Amino acid sequence: MKEDVERLYASNVRLAIEAYDLLLLKEVSEAAMRKLLATAVPVLSLADVQGILSETDKIPMPKVVYRAKEAAEAKGAPQIGREIRPAPKEDEGKAAGALMAQGSAPAEKPKMPAVPNPSMPFIATARAEKTETEGEKPPGTKVAVEVARPAQFKPSAKDYSPKITIHEHRDVSGQSRCIGSVEDFVGYFRDRYEREAAILHGHPTNMPRMRTDQLSSNLGQNARIIVMISDKRITEKGNLWLEVEDESGSVKAFVSAREPVFNVAKTVLKDDVVALDGKMMPNFFVAKAITWPDIPVVRQKPKVEEDLAIAYLSDIHVGSRYFLEKPFKRFIRWLHGEEGQEELAGKVKYVIVAGDVVDGIGVYPSQEKELTITDIYEQYAEFDRMVESLPDHVEVIVSPGNHDAVRRGEPQPIIPMDLIKTDVKKIGSPSSLDIEGLRHLVYHGTSLDSIIANIGGLSYAKPEGPMLEILKRRHLSPIYGENLIVPELKDYMVIDDEPDVMHMGHVHKNAAMKYRGTLMINSGTFQERTDFQVRMGHIPSPGIVPVLELKSGQLSHIKFLEDKI
Repeated sequence: MKEDVERLYASNVRLAIEAYDLLLLKEVSEAAMRKLLATAVPVLSLADVQGILSETDKIPMPKVVYRAKEAAEAKGAPQIGREIRPAPKEDEGKAAGALMAQGSAPAEKPKMPAVPNPSMPFIATARAEKTETEGEKPPGTKVAVEVARPAQFKPSAKDYSPKITIHEHRDVSGQSRCIGSVEDFVGYFRDRYEREAAILHGHPTNMPRMRTDQLSSNLGQNARIIVMISDKRITEKGNLWLEVEDESGSVKAFVSAREPVFNVAKTVLKDDVVALDGKMMPNFFVAKAITWPDIPVVRQKPKVEEDLAIAYLSDIHVGSRYFLEKPFKRFIRWLHGEEGQEELAGKVKYVIVAGDVVDGIGVYPSQEKELTITDIYEQYAEFDRMVESLPDHVEVIVSPGNHDAVRRGEPQPIIPMDLIKTDVKKIGSPSSLDIEGLRHLVYHGTSLDSIIANIGGLSYAKPEGPMLEILKRRHLSPIYGENLIVPELKDYMVIDDEPDVMHMGHVHKNAAMKYRGTLMINSGTFQERTDFQVRMGHIPSPGIVPVLELKSGQLSHIKFLEDKI
């Protein structure tokens, strides 16, 4: 029961997920509890606990059928680990009662078939056979129990070796050289401008390209200038003034409210790098069109040969009292083939976590009141225990978020080795990597806050909107200063290459949208609605995991808070 589990944890005895679930449902004798407390095993598995309980309490093995798939798909599926008996008819109930009255010794333990992972919990089912005559059974007739052997769960992903390439030159981990000097800031903005300008130079145009210092000698001529926005303001008449600059100088640009481009110009942000088409007047540049760096309309789509899948996670928030532990354990059981949709679960070869692995310590005022684990090392240790419960063939890739124990400023390096100790692949945020040939851009998404706040019509309810704005700008945090950025000499937030998948989290809201060949995914959360979100009117979508089948391109959303997956 719950009191037994709490007693074990108070004595620093840790339990595997399956063992934890068993003890929550079972009453433990004092003799068994003393043996559990005295164990030297660091983490008690299901087999360890069952062995102690069987030895101490003399519990016989139930004569049941272990049939995970059929029970999970049946209407009114039973709870995991519980013996299920058919509802007896009136006569069968009398027969069962007579059998119990005889006090017969328990039958010999049936030999169980070999299973891939003996520590997995299975759903137990049993069916009473009918007598040969199909007539009424005389009192005292024993009810026979059929023991059938189910087909084993055979994940197809187990047959493949992982194919992951991490582009380390696009990850700040181990490469941060910033000391906060003036040179760092100048170098950061120069690198950002040059790389985004290079993308814009690749866009076709009939306009002659000019630097800002060439405009005064070409009055009245059409021109394209590639500039960074340094300021923006609306006039009393509703027109728009932009102050822009390039490496040669600066100029004021005017956008009339009567021009078709005006609505686009209103979404321009400070520090955006754009191309302005127009003509130079004596005192200012009149802009007629605006071009973003953006993603090419047409590009070659990579082909994936293996029929594998990726599950995308973020914002797990281990250690928070709002952490949805049971749905997350259900996700783990699903990967073991125990919760339905076994074919899809068996394809999952990779799990990517886009930050906020734990809830952290001191992230916001009075956070300790909302924590169940107040030690940062224990929060990550709990995450490690969950990772150890995943199938061995699944590769886990983890990047940090604003709640994790890394620097708050972006780009963020990997979570330190002394925090996450399991064999996961650690990447920074942002990070670029190829999985089975698909280019992934993984970023926690902290800048989504500033994008939503500064562009009208965007909201937390539809994170695909601000994600699209980021992709069009080819920069993960366009507004310098609103989201804390460390001014490295190289701007790691620039999106140099077009990603096939852009994966974010942070806003606790699931979303998916395809734009010019790039699949944008926001993977939601495993944290229920917090008090802060209630005050802000934000409604999250917890317990939903996007799963991408790489060969077909099919994206599914598996809902672990619903009765049936």
